[in-house]
Amino acid sequence: MTQPYGQQPGGNYPGSGGFQQPGGYPDSGGMQPGGGGLPQAPQAPGYQPGYQQGYGGMPQAPQEYSGGPVARPGVVTGAAVLAYIQAGITTITTILVWIGVANLEGGELALQAIVALAQTIGIVLLIWGGVQIMGGKGRTMLVAGAALELAICLVWLIRFGATDSGGIDFVEDVKAVAIGSAIFFAIMPVIIMVMALGAHVTQFLQSRRG
Repeated sequence: MTQPYGQQPGGNYPGSGGFQQPGGYPDSGGMQPGGGGLPQAPQAPGYQPGYQQGYGGMPQAPQEYSGGPVARPGVVTGAAVLAYIQAGITTITTILVWIGVANLEGGELALQAIVALAQTIGIVLLIWGGVQIMGGKGRTMLVAGAALELAICLVWLIRFGATDSGGIDFVEDVKAVAIGSAIFFAIMPVIIMVMALGAHVTQFLQSRRG
C-alpha cells in the first residue's frame, strides 16, 4: 500500500534502516546523546577566560605609566625668581661691603673681606642654581646658595647685635634697623630652601633625569 505523500515504508525512523542524511556528524564532533546542547564554538587564539581587555581588544595600560617628563610646577619658577631677587639685593649690599673693606685695617679688614667674598659666592650660587632648577638639571647649587645666604645673615646679625651704641639713641635706632635688615634678608633664603626641597620639585627633577 502506498504511503501518504509518497513516503516508503521503513522511512527515516529510528531502527527502521531508513536513509541517513549525507555527511552525518562524526562521532568525535557531533552532538552526543545526553550532551545537553550543541558543541561549543572554538575559542579564539590567545583568548584567556576571565581576562579583561580594554577598548578595541587591547589590554589597558598600567596606571603608573608616564607619558614623559613632568611639566615644570609653579614652585620651581617661584624658587628661581626668589633666588634672582635675593641675588640682586645681595649684589647691592656686597658692593657696599667691598667699598668698606678699603677703609678697614687688621682683624676688621680680614672679617669684612671674608664676608664680602662669601656674599659674592652666594650671588653666583643663587643665579646659577636658579638657572639649573628651571632647566630641571638640579637644585644643589640653589640650596647651597640659600644656605650660604642664611649663614651670612647670621654673621651680620651677630655683628650688629654686638655693636656698642654708647647709650646714644640715634645709634640704638640704627642698630635696631640693621638687626631688622639682617632678619629680613634671611626670610627669602628660608623660603627658597623650603620650596626647592619640596616633593613637587623632587618629582620634576626626577622626571627630567629619567
